[in-house]
Amino acid sequence: MKSKRLYGTVAGMVLFGLTMTGNLLRAQQHHWNIAVQGGVGTIANTFEGYDEMLASSHYPIADVRIGYQTNENDRLYAELYGYPNVGFSFGWMGLSTLQYAGDSHLGSVVNMSGFFESDFLRTKRFSIGIDGQIGFGLTKVIHDSNYNPLNTTVSSPLLIFARAGLKAKFRFTERLELGADVHIEHCSTGYLSCPNRGLNGSGVGLSLRYYNMPPPRIKFQPESWPKVRRFYGEVYVGGGLHRSLTEWEVFGTSTPWPIYTAGGNINFRYIPQFSTGLNLDLYLSDCGYLKRVEEFERVLYGDEAVDAYGHYDAFSCGLSLLLQFYYGNFTVFGNLGFYVHKHAGLHDQEGLCYQRVGMKFNFPKLEGLFLAIDCKAHKFAHASMMEFTVGKKI
Repeated sequence: MKSKRLYGTVAGMVLFGLTMTGNLLRAQQHHWNIAVQGGVGTIANTFEGYDEMLASSHYPIADVRIGYQTNENDRLYAELYGYPNVGFSFGWMGLSTLQYAGDSHLGSVVNMSGFFESDFLRTKRFSIGIDGQIGFGLTKVIHDSNYNPLNTTVSSPLLIFARAGLKAKFRFTERLELGADVHIEHCSTGYLSCPNRGLNGSGVGLSLRYYNMPPPRIKFQPESWPKVRRFYGEVYVGGGLHRSLTEWEVFGTSTPWPIYTAGGNINFRYIPQFSTGLNLDLYLSDCGYLKRVEEFERVLYGDEAVDAYGHYDAFSCGLSLLLQFYYGNFTVFGNLGFYVHKHAGLHDQEGLCYQRVGMKFNFPKLEGLFLAIDCKAHKFAHASMMEFTVGKKI
């Protein structure tokens, strides 16, 4: 029953994406483009059991993209980003084609994501730019303690999918374009289930795109750029769910526990598209969660190690560098931080460096109010939790 519900949800998401794409193409018939991509990915050795499970590390990649080419008739932010190409991507990662050393294995991942391509160098026919994707993935093969024990990368069929890279393109006719890219990619459950070692990889690919319009005319009019505040601050509150890896290692199951978050930052916006800042991050775990972690770690590491570790504290805080990129009412942000205070257990204590990547939607008519979602991670590889926050510019 759960599988039917999951597949029904994913089918609904795909149908929604296709419907939105169809509406866009009908409204802007001359702006659409379509691309087919193929390439090869390589799994990074970032999870336990990698050497025991895998006998090869390369897998095929395929994508179909339906895009909208912005042009000089679109809003000012399109001009600021060099008239980006945006749209939906439907892809496949052929992990089932890998060679495996035993019975444990990974499953292929199909994904649906939004993409954003923006050039930072462009001539009449040649261009180089960034290429980013974020969305959802689906796989049939997940962790099973009896039949698939070494697959600790994912434990849920529904995944978070992200990819980022550089792409070079050559437009050999007015409507046809060849592309080549190099990228990194990530799939995980966002710690909404456990185990969640996550799948990290890199890859290269080639693409062929057909445009239904000639390339946009690049123009820059600094006097028309939106006026923005140079210095500003933000405050926010929110929370998320975290699962204990130590609980899973002891019992083979894990319980979702709430973690409450709050914080604030101060930013300097150099140009309308970009700002940097300093962020204060505050976290408060459920006290019952810390008591359970101590119990689990006494089983895993022994009383002597736990007694030497000392007090388990539900409160932690950190300072992070903040990067933000703006496009109209949307903001994409990333944090690189270090804990000033953290005493959440022997296992979690190893992750004194943390990262956050997320997106905000700003409500222009609500005096700076915004909603945000982000994924918090440790060691640039393992998700800690999904955070949902509401905040305000000050």
